[in-house]
Amino acid sequence: MKIKKLAYILAVTALVLSTSSCDKFLNVTPIDALSGNNFGKPKDVEGYTNGIYLRLKTKIGNTALLPSLEIRGNWIGSSSGPITYINLIYNNLKGIIGGGDDFDGVIRENMSWKGWYDVIAASNILHAEVGNMPESIISASEKKRYQAEAVFTRNLSYMYICKMFGDAIYYTDAYNSKPLPRLPQLEVLKKCIADMNSAKDNLPVKYPEASLLGLRPTRASAVALLMHLNMWAAAWDTADKSVYYKAVTALGEELKTYTDYRLLPITVENTKRIFKGRSSENLFSILQDYNYGETFADYANSSYFFSHYPYRGTVTTTTSRMAYQGNYLEKLYPAGIADQRRALWFDNVSENSLTFQFKKFINTYARGSGSGVTMVSDDSAIIFRLSDAILLVAEAHAELGQETEAKAFLNQIRLNAGASEITTGGETLKDDIFKERCRELIGEGQYYFDLVRTKRVVNSEFANSPMSVGNFNNGAWTWPLIITAEERNANPGLIGNNFWN
Repeated sequence: MKIKKLAYILAVTALVLSTSSCDKFLNVTPIDALSGNNFGKPKDVEGYTNGIYLRLKTKIGNTALLPSLEIRGNWIGSSSGPITYINLIYNNLKGIIGGGDDFDGVIRENMSWKGWYDVIAASNILHAEVGNMPESIISASEKKRYQAEAVFTRNLSYMYICKMFGDAIYYTDAYNSKPLPRLPQLEVLKKCIADMNSAKDNLPVKYPEASLLGLRPTRASAVALLMHLNMWAAAWDTADKSVYYKAVTALGEELKTYTDYRLLPITVENTKRIFKGRSSENLFSILQDYNYGETFADYANSSYFFSHYPYRGTVTTTTSRMAYQGNYLEKLYPAGIADQRRALWFDNVSENSLTFQFKKFINTYARGSGSGVTMVSDDSAIIFRLSDAILLVAEAHAELGQETEAKAFLNQIRLNAGASEITTGGETLKDDIFKERCRELIGEGQYYFDLVRTKRVVNSEFANSPMSVGNFNNGAWTWPLIITAEERNANPGLIGNNFWN
């Protein structure tokens, strides 16, 4: 093996496995070093693959990524604490870039794409090196499965990069060392869709180990990822959008064939099951489980911002840090109209005060002892779940003018929540599907992406801090891209997002 190649492998491995000494992934310890020769046994491949999932955990579970995607531009008020919260709500990201508060630093992590590219680099190496292994060591089917996992993790990362920053540097070669330019995000998305389609059927329909349910990608996971890639691409393609919507409706039919997945009726116990992970709704997630030594940063879950004791903090924590505006929640979940989500997920909906309580994320563990006990979230990070996918299919049908089919998918979610069916049509139906995503996925980190993707971010009916069309077109919807000196030295032509420069 060439020295340059070996050095590159070890450098990327250091990035991927830098946190492995204190983390566990279902009690499997990742390998500590890697060269092509170290891919000598199936357990080496499994160890390296687990290192990739640990890196995903670092990017999602050790940051405030998902909550900040819920907070940005949303109908949130009565906030206390750092001005960061207000800046995020009202899209003043320049204030966060230059802010000195601790939480400014937390949010600035969103403005780095390095963690995503660490996952991509490691995924590319996994794909290449497994492909080089002889079938006397690892079977052809296992090789294809691991390579398909690598395709999934790199395309999941590209999805987030495009949704956060727009244009992206795209590559799939292992050991790439050439400085590459940013490509238009639509070009990147098309490459990702083709890449994922080529590998999807090499993923298992299910894993024999129940412990891996939702934690390692299946074909249903790939379907969900492809739905998101297609719907995001449709938002930016000024030509024929129907090709993407037709792809999503076809994926919806495929998803029906995977019978291990089903919606769980909205109850307290089912809510706990869904967000603990490994439920029949879980298409892909990042595990948090205190009993396995798998814990996130406190601020990685929306309950840190919108909940208080007994779901967050000490017995003296009687208020939340932030609250959804009462009039917004009343529009989503009108009083007197049946909806188990309003009944079970919220207290003090209309009070516009910090006594508001969000009870969607209520799996907890206790930290400390005696009077110092602090309740902390023990929910997993659910990246894709079945209701999300079903609502994307409803949206795609509505965009194609197939209103009967759109309402059939939409009303699966309504009836599952104990709510009445929706019978509207035209643009009102499209708005109703958007609002249903707001109801069903509240707190899960989908709101801001949906606001941007549907262009409702410029509409004051849907966005608390609407952007002007001009600012939107100039990139105000993106996150600033903070480029480190190391990245700049490696790629002198790398540019940030002009709106924020």
